[in-house]
Amino acid sequence: MRIALLGGSFNPPHVGHLMNAYYVLATREVDRVWLMPVFRHPFAKRLAPFEDRVRMCELAAARFSGGIEVSRVEAEAPGSGRTVETLDHLIGKYPEHQFSLVIGTDILPERSKWKDFDRIERMAAIIVVPRAGFPAPGVVGPALPEVSSTEIREKLARAQDVSALVPREVLAYARERGLYRAP
Repeated sequence: MRIALLGGSFNPPHVGHLMNAYYVLATREVDRVWLMPVFRHPFAKRLAPFEDRVRMCELAAARFSGGIEVSRVEAEAPGSGRTVETLDHLIGKYPEHQFSLVIGTDILPERSKWKDFDRIERMAAIIVVPRAGFPAPGVVGPALPEVSSTEIREKLARAQDVSALVPREVLAYARERGLYRAP
């Protein structure tokens, strides 16, 4: 099976994440896209609880009939939450799968900050997805819209409308659980 990994904080998952996942599923030689919420953010970013972010990803992916799934692998993988460690764990756990890693053109300039990016490239094919505002030579396709989880959290804290940015089920869950409310 060919699995494309789309990692991130998903704090909360939003329509930009889903557009990205569906775009890869529809245009690349992959059988599934796995949304992979981070368990331990390598830069100690403050996040909603892992289980809540996983559940919101599951709610967001449910409409895609199995083509987009959610992986809890980041909670299982040893190490500090670095992509190279997660990939090493996945390859050991699922030797029958071929993995690719989805990154946006906004991430391309940051590759030098990643631990062992050259090793990551040997372990998984890199799928680069165009992001609005971040052109990159040789990357073709429609630029996916800029949607910011930070902006969404700020708007939720101010009780502003984010219904055009967050799937209905995710928004209902976040409100029910009291996530992203102002302290």
